[in-house]
Amino acid sequence: MSAAEAEGEVTLRKAVVIGGSVAGLLTGQVLSAEFDEVVVIDRDNLDATHSVRRGVPQGRHPHTLLRRGEQILNTLFPGITDDLIRHGAVVMPMDRVWWWQHRGYRAAVPDAAPIISCSRPLLECLVRERVRGNGAVEFRSGETVDLISRGGAVTGVLVRGPSGTSTAIGADLVVDCSGRRSRASHWLTELGYPSPEVQLVESDVRYTTRIFQRSTSVRTDGAAGYFVISDPKARKRFGTAMPVEGDRWIITLAGLHGEGAPADLAGYLSWAQTLPTAKIASIIEDERPVGAAVRYRLPGSEWRLFHRLAAHPRGFVCVGDSVCSLNALYGQGMTSAAVQVVALQQALARSPVTHPEFARTFYRLSARAVSPAWTTATGADFVYPETRGHRPWPTNIINRYVTKCVVAGQHDSTMATSLWDVANMVKPPASLLSPPALVKTMRYSRRGPLRSCKPITPR
Repeated sequence: MSAAEAEGEVTLRKAVVIGGSVAGLLTGQVLSAEFDEVVVIDRDNLDATHSVRRGVPQGRHPHTLLRRGEQILNTLFPGITDDLIRHGAVVMPMDRVWWWQHRGYRAAVPDAAPIISCSRPLLECLVRERVRGNGAVEFRSGETVDLISRGGAVTGVLVRGPSGTSTAIGADLVVDCSGRRSRASHWLTELGYPSPEVQLVESDVRYTTRIFQRSTSVRTDGAAGYFVISDPKARKRFGTAMPVEGDRWIITLAGLHGEGAPADLAGYLSWAQTLPTAKIASIIEDERPVGAAVRYRLPGSEWRLFHRLAAHPRGFVCVGDSVCSLNALYGQGMTSAAVQVVALQQALARSPVTHPEFARTFYRLSARAVSPAWTTATGADFVYPETRGHRPWPTNIINRYVTKCVVAGQHDSTMATSLWDVANMVKPPASLLSPPALVKTMRYSRRGPLRSCKPITPR
């Protein structure tokens, strides 16, 4: 015990999180176990309830919490899944999730854990309530945030409010969770450090989302939800239909390289009818639309390679989309943020934030955590010859093998389960190269796509 502690004088240690989205909320929760005070700062008023925030325009579109993300969320917030279900989130059994890819439906996987489907605002709201409830995290609104530094180390932030007034907040650690528009590279340059190399895989993602009422009379054939990927040799189009709270469907029609869907209802339906299965179009035809369509566009996937920098300022790291932002079509964003937060938790356990190697340790752990998601997302984008960016040499070979795995997964439920495990970031992509997976892939892919009107069920 130090002399100050013996006298009852304990210096409070403070952390600041820039950005109050999912990455920022999870970061705040982890830091609250290590710091006496944590301040989460966001442009939006974080007292808002279940509404879509201005700073998260993608919040109107579907968000999938993959199995790995759900596991992390339940570790940080025990019982959060039950809370979501009590507030209307829909449990989607995996044997009722229909996934069409490479000219056939993936086999049913009844033994896999179900998907918990809900809107992004509901998930954020319940997580924020949990973070607020631990008593160590304070939420503030601020129009802009800049770093305060001394001697090349970050010592806090300067927050400018709507009225133009500025407030300085000292901190032992500042974590940037501000997303794709992060100013981290600019800040590092100002501090005299090099900015990270950026890998950009350009796929020009455009998606259009509409909400529809969800009734029992719709022609779903008992399916809980649909994921549809067109044959890449024919089109660059995707479709998803997922149930969310309030007895609603959230339907997104998306495309790469200019293949966006129109916003008007007639054009939306016509575009959906070009998908290789009519299931999503039938929902659009049968159900009543709620509100107008919303559209969103992303250039593709972006990874700022902080882990390759030789030096980092003390007291500052980045988490979430500030580091790695993925093609949203594959639903990995929130889970990618969650695995980075686990990496932060591990780095905090290894060394104090004041240690010169803390940031380097964190970024190496973070890179290892997000690398599988980056590999699968960008690999899928490189199926299309129009995609531009850093393409590792074995990408085409891997994509040809994955296509065989997908076809095998149409015939065999264990292969379908392996594909789900990789997609849900529960197992690494390399697990598809295990001897059992290799044998099944070679055996079943020879049969070609399984042309069936519904997924097969295991015998």
